[in-house]
Amino acid sequence: MRKILAALIIAAVCFGPTAVLLGIGLVMNPAAQASCLPGTSLTVGPIPDSLDVTTKNGERFTLNRKQLTHAATIITVGGQTDGIDTRGVTIALMAALTESTLRQLANTGTYPESGNYPNDGNGSDHDSLGLFQMRPQAGWGTVADLMDTTYQARAFYGGPTGPNYPSPRGLLDIPGWQQMDMGAAAQAVEVSAYPDRYQNYQQVAEAILTALTRPAPGVGGEVGSVPETSRIVFPLPVGTWTKTSAWGWRSDPFTGERSFHSGSDYGAADGTPIYAVADGRVTVAEFTGGYGGLIIIEHTVSGQALRTAYAHMWQHGIHVTPGQTVTAGTHIGDVGSSGRSTGAHLHFEVRPGSTGSDTIDADAWLTEHGATETGGGQTPGPGCAAGGDAPAPGGMTGEPDAMVDDPTSGGQITARMLHVMTQTRTAFPGTGWGCYSPRPGTRSEHPLGRACDVTFGNVIGQAATGAALENGWAVTNWLKSNADVLGVEYLIWQGRIWSHAQDAQGWLPYNGGGMHDPADTTGGHFDHLHITVKEGA
Repeated sequence: MRKILAALIIAAVCFGPTAVLLGIGLVMNPAAQASCLPGTSLTVGPIPDSLDVTTKNGERFTLNRKQLTHAATIITVGGQTDGIDTRGVTIALMAALTESTLRQLANTGTYPESGNYPNDGNGSDHDSLGLFQMRPQAGWGTVADLMDTTYQARAFYGGPTGPNYPSPRGLLDIPGWQQMDMGAAAQAVEVSAYPDRYQNYQQVAEAILTALTRPAPGVGGEVGSVPETSRIVFPLPVGTWTKTSAWGWRSDPFTGERSFHSGSDYGAADGTPIYAVADGRVTVAEFTGGYGGLIIIEHTVSGQALRTAYAHMWQHGIHVTPGQTVTAGTHIGDVGSSGRSTGAHLHFEVRPGSTGSDTIDADAWLTEHGATETGGGQTPGPGCAAGGDAPAPGGMTGEPDAMVDDPTSGGQITARMLHVMTQTRTAFPGTGWGCYSPRPGTRSEHPLGRACDVTFGNVIGQAATGAALENGWAVTNWLKSNADVLGVEYLIWQGRIWSHAQDAQGWLPYNGGGMHDPADTTGGHFDHLHITVKEGA
């Protein structure tokens, strides 16, 4: 549960009501839904001759080498598509399993020429073709296009680099797909008359991923071994968490009785990304009782075996599968409040030695091993990793307070504000912007042209979670680091405010400026970053 935030030390009123913001012409870069999102770390290994699988409803069948080869194509294309992670690949596999059982189907009844292309049989569903049963008449592509498995995979993932952008919509074109039930996300792309079918194949898709993938080069090791980790990172992004309960004896929050707490609890907003703290191999990724959504990863640290556990994710917030190899900083899940939980948080455990060993103080262990905090997960796109890999901004010339046309509206903004927008969009192309807005009766920098609001693939009113939250912190940290060059006066993001004038105090609680509910998604800036630039030289 998000707590009501403490009083604001820096009194800054900058943001009007939600309804006002919606009136801004929010300019979204075409890459906003896809750029700067963590990609999959999975690499396709040897393809087996067959794989026995079981659906959710208990149906058992065997996938042959040809079907698994098509699955490998879907995985490979997903790994090459900005914005697609392991979860996105799983959704694509679920869709192809449901639509064609991973067969590249011709449809000679409607398109006789489709039989002239390599295929695995003949379908008869209206004018549908291929792995995903896409329809030429719906605009998915020509017969020649759709009889190409790589084209079909690219079309399913969609996004600005997809062959059909912006319509028909692929996965990346579905707002909030990362937070949707995976079956619902598949349905959003396929628009089937039978929307409930896809969920039946989730565990089959996960089994395929486990069977066909191996660690990326330099990550893996011999079967049964876990290589020494390369580094240790904190399990949550910098600036997103608050420690709420330590390891050791405490009063049980449910019973009030004295009990031993086996881990450390870090309060964070629902959907905040969770990172693997070290290189390792996933052994558990499932929904349990008291732990709720649970991930366990085995590691080798300083030559010793060790296991870390991450608990209380929602079912849809688990993004890895057993057997998968990850590296330190891999986005493995999202904060939730499932199981025996009183609010959104991460319960984190460290257990040296074998399964079943006692836990140790996780905070002390992280400190001992020099865990670093990060703003981004594994394999981000250009300029996404906590802002550290983004290009440095250039300084501006000319009069900073001169009024210039605002590309996001019919109004005007200062030359300095335009410079900040241009420099930020160059470093982070996947951002959406809204700046000038008349706000009669309110005190705000927006009508003065000194403020902009930024989104990260989400929309106003939809809290930034998962990749959007991750990317938001990357942009925010980059702006904070380059505030001197850019002339940034203050930033508001995720219920916190940072001021250049009071940099030594760091991030402070934001109280809504005395006008807006700080616990509200928009009032607390959980859906957008607010930027105000200074006046004068």
